[in-house]
Amino acid sequence: MTLVLSLLTIGIIATYSGKIVEKFKLPALIGMMIVGMIMGPSFLNIVPSNILEIAPIIKDMALVIVLFIGGLGISLSQIKQIGRPAVLLSIIPATLEGFTIAFLSMKFLGFTFVQGTILGFIIAAVSPAVLIPSMISLIERKIGQDKAIPQMLLVGASADDTIAITLFTTFLGIYMQNNSGQNISFMKNLISIPITLVISILGGFIVFKLSKNVIENINKKYLKPIIAFIICLAMRAVEKNLHIEIFNSLIAIMVYGFFIRNYIKEDAKYILDSMNKVWKYGKLYLFTFVGMAINPILVGKYFFIGVMILICSLFIRSVGVMISLVGTNLSKKEKIFCVIAYLPKATVQSAKASIPLQMGVLGGDIMQAIAILSVLITAPIGAIGINLTCEKLLHTEIE
Repeated sequence: MTLVLSLLTIGIIATYSGKIVEKFKLPALIGMMIVGMIMGPSFLNIVPSNILEIAPIIKDMALVIVLFIGGLGISLSQIKQIGRPAVLLSIIPATLEGFTIAFLSMKFLGFTFVQGTILGFIIAAVSPAVLIPSMISLIERKIGQDKAIPQMLLVGASADDTIAITLFTTFLGIYMQNNSGQNISFMKNLISIPITLVISILGGFIVFKLSKNVIENINKKYLKPIIAFIICLAMRAVEKNLHIEIFNSLIAIMVYGFFIRNYIKEDAKYILDSMNKVWKYGKLYLFTFVGMAINPILVGKYFFIGVMILICSLFIRSVGVMISLVGTNLSKKEKIFCVIAYLPKATVQSAKASIPLQMGVLGGDIMQAIAILSVLITAPIGAIGINLTCEKLLHTEIE
């Protein structure tokens, strides 16, 4: 009962905090993250410990919902249109940013190259929690649909996370094994990135083929989205519990939604509408719990040097976005929007910031501080930037 009441209270507070910031023309998620930070361990510490224990599970479920919705919003014709730039967006910006931070860390923090890359690829991942809901909102409002820009950013951001997390894990492994005198094959880990993407896409397709008849033939309509969602949760559980390093469930979930959208068209609209209703509540907890994971007190000592590193790395990241879009039919304004949309950090940084410190990496405390600083700076800038510029920079379809 305490658990239920606590979750209900957090949901109500998150709802009203979102509405308050919306009155100032800001995205609701900013209010949710701020109130989460205030209620969480860093400030008032009024959230029961059992809520904090289940927070990662609830955040994960909310991410599953939003990625499934993202997949349900992508059509086959749009995939053909966005294929090449989406692939480049998944590789170039994160890679350039990660290695830029590594170089700057060597110069200004006295890190080794391997230490710098650990920090670099914590920060390099774009936030699906911020970007994907914003893109889904644009799809619903028919903004940027003439060139499928939200869909392109959805696909690119999902794979971007895979590359950043894989490289973070690789360099963390190199650091730990160097300390213990073992050798690690960098090429082997690098090759695992395309293998992970292919296996994840194939996994989503196979799960779709296995579940297609079940979803199509079930008589009770309301069970269709429930079954589809349970299947998505099962894919996530397989990755999390079996620790399969060459399978990214978040990509597989988006692929699964994509195939439902394009090959079970009679039910896809109902499933999408149902998941959108669930997301209305899921987002309250996702952004509030992301806020609870942020500890701004840690950033004070490294604030100025952290800001300098972030300004340089975000500039290089933006150059990477522009390079990825060379040869597309996007206008200058649309490319600038893509740069803005690719700025926010939140989810990966909140989850990974403390890992180097926990594993005894030298400078782990500095890494945690700068990773948290990246969330505090880029999540609001990205979310507000998307909100303020989408209608000015992208084409809106008038019904």
